[in-house]
Amino acid sequence: MLPLEGRGADMECTVYNREDYGGYWRRSFADFIDIALLSMAFTFVGATMQAGWLLKLIIFLAYMIGFKMACRATPGYMILGMHIVSINNTEVTVIQIVVRLISSFFSAIVFGAGFIAIAFDKNRQAWHDKIAGTYVIRTGAYHLYKTEISRSNLIDFRVFAFVILGSCLIPVVFAGGLMYLMRGNDAYKLSQKCIVENPLIQEKVGSPIKFGWFPAGNVNISGESGEANYEIHVSGDKGEVTVVTVLEKKGGRWTMIEVGCIDKDGNYIDISKPLEYRQE
Repeated sequence: MLPLEGRGADMECTVYNREDYGGYWRRSFADFIDIALLSMAFTFVGATMQAGWLLKLIIFLAYMIGFKMACRATPGYMILGMHIVSINNTEVTVIQIVVRLISSFFSAIVFGAGFIAIAFDKNRQAWHDKIAGTYVIRTGAYHLYKTEISRSNLIDFRVFAFVILGSCLIPVVFAGGLMYLMRGNDAYKLSQKCIVENPLIQEKVGSPIKFGWFPAGNVNISGESGEANYEIHVSGDKGEVTVVTVLEKKGGRWTMIEVGCIDKDGNYIDISKPLEYRQE
């Protein structure tokens, strides 16, 4: 890490040999040990008493926060000879530990990218290390020198907010993409056409017919042939049902094979007749 000039540098940052930072694989093995020990604790507690989610949460927080407050490391990190320090070479604070723990969940949500960053970062910091202002260093690590960075606090709350916001957007984007794939193809459009024009569905739900946002089902296409099935929630001014459609694709065109509806009592009714539908 090089000194930052002309950017209002106002915090001392300690720099170690790259080999003295906890590397990706060493930290991964340490996390594996911690997960195994926590799983054993959950299993033991669950076998000896009726352990609810609150008790398991207390055990988790005591393990992940308590050990770091007392020993600067979890048992897994201690076994592999590592501990956590602040980037300015001071003892980590409770706030840093808590922010680091919360941030680690968001490092994992983004397909583990926050943890993978350890392998490429010059100081082997995960995203949650950067946010909390911490290093993971090996026992006996010796700092080389100190430099200044443009940061007024150990915890970077701006990055913290950005990571949380970005991580929360990922499920939204994923759900939107999935909805587009499910609803944007010809098989779904043919299913909609069948539902809107089927008099038995109109009789059950009334009008106007409204479709649920997230249809369940799957679509398998191989060239000019394929299969698809959907479970579509349909509602109107008279009631609501779940419509099941089964389609087949031959010669590049979809054909409706079966249509049924499931009423509120769970009864399945075949409503494939009286209309037949094919892709025009």
